[in-house]
Amino acid sequence: MNGAGTKRRIGIGIVGCGGIAQSHAAALKRLEQAGECTVVGCADLVEEKAKGLAEKFELPSWYADARRLIDRPDVEAITVCTNPPFHVPATLMAAERGKHTIVEKPMTMDLAEADRAIEATRKANVRFGVIFMRRFWPGAQRARKAIDDGKLGDRLILGDCILKWTRRQAYYRDPWRGTWAGENGAALVNQAVHALDMFLWLMAPAGQLETVYGKWANLTHPYIEAEDNAVAALRWANGALGVLSVSISTDPQLGARITVTGDKGATVSVTEHPEGRFGLNDVWTIPGEEEEMGRLYERELQEGREHFKPFPIAHFWQLQDFLAAIREGRDPLVTGEEGRRSIELIEAIRLSTESGAEVKLPLRTSTWVPPTRR
Repeated sequence: MNGAGTKRRIGIGIVGCGGIAQSHAAALKRLEQAGECTVVGCADLVEEKAKGLAEKFELPSWYADARRLIDRPDVEAITVCTNPPFHVPATLMAAERGKHTIVEKPMTMDLAEADRAIEATRKANVRFGVIFMRRFWPGAQRARKAIDDGKLGDRLILGDCILKWTRRQAYYRDPWRGTWAGENGAALVNQAVHALDMFLWLMAPAGQLETVYGKWANLTHPYIEAEDNAVAALRWANGALGVLSVSISTDPQLGARITVTGDKGATVSVTEHPEGRFGLNDVWTIPGEEEEMGRLYERELQEGREHFKPFPIAHFWQLQDFLAAIREGRDPLVTGEEGRRSIELIEAIRLSTESGAEVKLPLRTSTWVPPTRR
């Protein structure tokens, strides 16, 4: 029995032991040291990966079959770090066994499959989350609070999401990257999906995203199958407009910035530059707050140069929230439904490119078919 004020430790396992699992394992070990969880072990179809992750992070067990890990009675939850096609199958496997699940982004690129995962976890009464750890940045939380507090006005009127990063050929040494079969896309699905999620989250007070007119193309990466550039124009239920521009062809990188403007004219931003550093509020025009936020920006900019390490600290914050959700019997801050929204936007861009017409949302199923599957 736990002592007064002691948190119940959650037994958790890691499914998938590739690159991103390193961040999950580091964050979970820190949470284990804080008394919030016990990292039971890890699993990967490639035995060397599972064994290597277990040895590096001193995990007590590893498996080449995820079912053996999930079936353990001391595993109450799993975090899924596999390649995207295995996200939902692992989630369904865990739900069948009454285990809570948080999956890396994107949970899938098939809307019907996403809905199956959401329905299965709801039916099993287990918590289900999707990793979008950038929402937990202090700057992102600060921007959303300002929006929710009405500091931008009575309604949002305009937003833009601009991401201009670099991906060179060496990045695609893993054969699944940049392919339709391996990750069902490239720039939108892998690099931009975090920015898309934050964009939709910050613009959420504008209501349902209603229409999307978009284009995607592969312009500078002939060695991959999918998109390296994309643009879109968006409209929300309250009439707000938005612009999206994504590229992994800029060299050097120019960063990622999301800005939101309200009907009072005030604007706030979240800017990530260089890639992998905390997002900062480099635009903040709320009357009476400009000077204070300018000083905060300069301080955080300097701290970012010296010791901000968003990976795995942002994973730490999101996984901490996930563990708390399990203990408290509530939804995590980023649910399966929230994770679905960026998938829907990407689907709409692809459908619009194909048809040359504006696409109306919501979308219930994925109907766009990749060129390699036609």
